[in-house]
Amino acid sequence: MRDEENYGDLARLFAAEDAKLEAAPFTAGVMKRVRRQALIRQLTVGAFGFLGAVIALLQLPELLSAFVGVDHTVTSALALARTEINEAATSNPMWLAIIIGASLSIAAISMTERA
Repeated sequence: MRDEENYGDLARLFAAEDAKLEAAPFTAGVMKRVRRQALIRQLTVGAFGFLGAVIALLQLPELLSAFVGVDHTVTSALALARTEINEAATSNPMWLAIIIGASLSIAAISMTERA
């Protein structure tokens, strides 16, 4: 019986000590490190992804130069797409808004994707 009283006193003492300690500074410190690591990870993945896209874009002409038919097809398709977009935008500006919205949505999804 006496042991239970002692343990009860200790439990009240620990509860009082825990109530005095604030968790906010500790939590803020931990979360600051977590956010910083997430930001660094996102920037690293984004930078390497952008670098890979640039390298691939720079290699595209050399890759397509070996295939004259493919090079002509890609070039004409890009030119046709440009004229189609211009025509769609001038005839109905809503198409331009749809294209921009879709592009921004894809960019936002790829930027917020977890690594």
